[in-house]
Amino acid sequence: MPTPFLGGRIKPDRLTAHLTEALGLRLTVRETSSPRRAREQLLRDLDAGTVVGLKLDRFDLDYSTDDYRFAAHYVACVGYDDDRFALVETRPLGLKWASGASLARARSARGPMSSRSLSFTIAPPNGPLPDLGEAARRSVKAAAESFLNPPISNLGFKGMHKAADLMPGWIDGLESPEEALVEISTIMEEGGTGGGFFRTLWADFLAETAELTGAGEYGDLSDAYRVVSRKWTRVAALLREAGATRDRAPVERASTLVHELAEEEHRLMRRLSDPA
Repeated sequence: MPTPFLGGRIKPDRLTAHLTEALGLRLTVRETSSPRRAREQLLRDLDAGTVVGLKLDRFDLDYSTDDYRFAAHYVACVGYDDDRFALVETRPLGLKWASGASLARARSARGPMSSRSLSFTIAPPNGPLPDLGEAARRSVKAAAESFLNPPISNLGFKGMHKAADLMPGWIDGLESPEEALVEISTIMEEGGTGGGFFRTLWADFLAETAELTGAGEYGDLSDAYRVVSRKWTRVAALLREAGATRDRAPVERASTLVHELAEEEHRLMRRLSDPA
């Protein structure tokens, strides 16, 4: 089989919607199948001094070195100069410039999780911001309950167990395990699909929630998730080792560790769903 995709992220486009809803911000989302209209709208927003979020496939951008397609990548467009657009990328890339033609291709790309030249803008609320501590508390509870009650077995703690069950078969079942396992490791740990990277972000958010609410339980769980994050980094390292050596043992150790992490995160999320 081809390289499996391990994703630890929420359904595309929903994170921004949840964030703006929680904070009372005004979100405007636009889609169009017309590259011309997409460009015209982008220029209008930029001329008005508005930062614009863009959903696209970075593979098509002229500065990209990606060798894979992923149509649910997000950047912020902050300006333009003639036919070049300034895009705020992931931290390793920083600010990049893309030609209008490559940006149009990237925004129109089709594939899993793609949209039709989707763009969005965020405006301040009409009134005051809500209480940030209460907003954070509600968001943590919602995330925990989603993890604990996945609608299908591919998601949440059930999805972690399922992935762990499949891992031992990857050495024999993947078309090119040497390349695929290294790619899975890289995307998981560095590409933003979950693993230790996302758990560190989650731990940071829990620490901030502890400060906003004064509830020490969130701080304790933040510390616990930093330990979980290091274990996920170990999973990625084991998969990379297996790809480099085509040895079954590292994959089996990774499988065992993911099963353990599923149980550990299940316990932590139960505490987060009803913190003291």
